[in-house]
Amino acid sequence: MKLPRYSRLIIGSVLTLTALLGAAPARAQNRPDVTLRVASYGGAFTASQRRYVGDVFTAQTGIKVQYIDGSTPDQIARVIAANGREPPFDVMYMVKDDRDAAMSLGIFAKLDPAIVTNTKFLYDEAKNPDGYGPGLAFYSVGIAYNTEKFKQAGIDPPTSWRDLWNPKLAGRVAVARPELSYGREFLMAVTRMQGGDEATPEKGIDAISQIKAYAYFTASAPLAAAFVSGDVWAAAWINAQTWRLIDQGVPLRYVIPKEGGVGNLDTIDMVVGTRHPKEAQLYINMVLGPLAELGNATDNPLGPTNTLLVPILKAYPEMAQRFPASPEDLQHLYLPDWLKYLPHRDDAVDDWNRKMAGH
Repeated sequence: MKLPRYSRLIIGSVLTLTALLGAAPARAQNRPDVTLRVASYGGAFTASQRRYVGDVFTAQTGIKVQYIDGSTPDQIARVIAANGREPPFDVMYMVKDDRDAAMSLGIFAKLDPAIVTNTKFLYDEAKNPDGYGPGLAFYSVGIAYNTEKFKQAGIDPPTSWRDLWNPKLAGRVAVARPELSYGREFLMAVTRMQGGDEATPEKGIDAISQIKAYAYFTASAPLAAAFVSGDVWAAAWINAQTWRLIDQGVPLRYVIPKEGGVGNLDTIDMVVGTRHPKEAQLYINMVLGPLAELGNATDNPLGPTNTLLVPILKAYPEMAQRFPASPEDLQHLYLPDWLKYLPHRDDAVDDWNRKMAGH
């Protein structure tokens, strides 16, 4: 796939500036004997982190970076199973609600701001008030819809979450289950629309059960396939996933509903017990740097949490429309209090299974 012109320009700028700024203020001594083990998601996300962080980090320090891809619950389980022995990872990427759920397990270490100096440039919404790992990227959940199918069926473009209940969309709306991050985020959007909050997810589940859904998805890949085939016309979905299909030529559009979208963060943490705490934190610092975040935004696309990039993104509106790119964008997103939702999570899944049975 040919990259848009702004993507080629920014990638070139990132790589050039990374080379020019190779002498960073905080540097590890050359340590070719050290390998950092980094738990990641895989796919385009890991590819971007390797390109803009891992390879550059190794070139600067000699420290090798091994990306270990997998599901976050499985990775957390592996850390717990280490039970005081050397953990299987030094650094972990996670979605914020998964990370917040794991905080009580004591598996993450606080960061030293004298090493992770880029935290001072982050949005307040991305900082952890207790000194643990911050957010490196924002994403949003809004409505993805097939413009051609809507036009053919005479359906107005959606502007509200309530449009997903349109009888003309019966059997054409995909709904993600609450085990998925964007399923939980959609649940929060609907719950708030029904006058509830994170402690009352049943209000959202009651309303979602009234959608005449095509299917209840447990992964993004089959949902993407249903959009490509035209079987699904609309869904609450992540901005990055939607834009990837748009770039492939699928006739989709992404909108933030007038009630507001739901936002979340990809986070990064150091694991308790790592044998390389300084090196792990220097890696995290590079992840949070403007060059790495700009590369991640270009490739994925995910919204940088480093505020130094705000004026740059303002100069590239074609790119900035793809993700939360400014303080104004964040004002249109609700960032749930996942610690408030956590005590109700298991009951919410049980309630969902009861109410969706037979649909």
